[in-house]
Amino acid sequence: MLPSHIFRETGPKMSNQLGEIVPSETSQAWGSVHRVRQPVAWALLVFTAIIVLVSACQLFNLAGATIPGIISPAPASAFALRASAVAGQFFPAIVTAPPVLAVVLVAFSGGLTEHVRQVVQTAAVVQAAALVLGVISLGGAAASHNLPGTWFLLEVPEAAIAAAALVFTSAVLWSRELRSLALRFQDLGDDEDFDGDPADGEHD
Repeated sequence: MLPSHIFRETGPKMSNQLGEIVPSETSQAWGSVHRVRQPVAWALLVFTAIIVLVSACQLFNLAGATIPGIISPAPASAFALRASAVAGQFFPAIVTAPPVLAVVLVAFSGGLTEHVRQVVQTAAVVQAAALVLGVISLGGAAASHNLPGTWFLLEVPEAAIAAAALVFTSAVLWSRELRSLALRFQDLGDDEDFDGDPADGEHD
């Protein structure tokens, strides 16, 4: 049987070793999460852009995109009928939430990523396109007289949420951190051009 003083000596050492291993593994796991933030953000934006693009094709009858089963009790144009069918596809949470999540991932989850400005700019473009197309489709749906007034009471708040999401993304895009980052890249580009001028002169 081992003496008791051996247990007293080995106990703290083992706990210290465990204390060193756990933070190391946690930091490695968090580092892996940091590495996938930007790819996940791009995937979310591509997913949203596909939904908006397909809905836009249905709205304007492009690329052979059709909407089966459109029946209107009142005379209306073909565009108004299509708008009444797809108006609800531009403002649901599945379209509004992913761009916001993408911005949060690259700008607020553990610091700015390498291409944060490009991601935020793309998110703003996708959100703006969805908002504009959604407003156009709401106007066309109203002209079709094919939807009850209560339907618009549900769609208008969703449009307001989409507009608020675009305001949030625009605020991040024009924040001081991202503007200083853009100026820094611009200065680097100017320095490279300036460094290349003397060489061109000597070459001539």
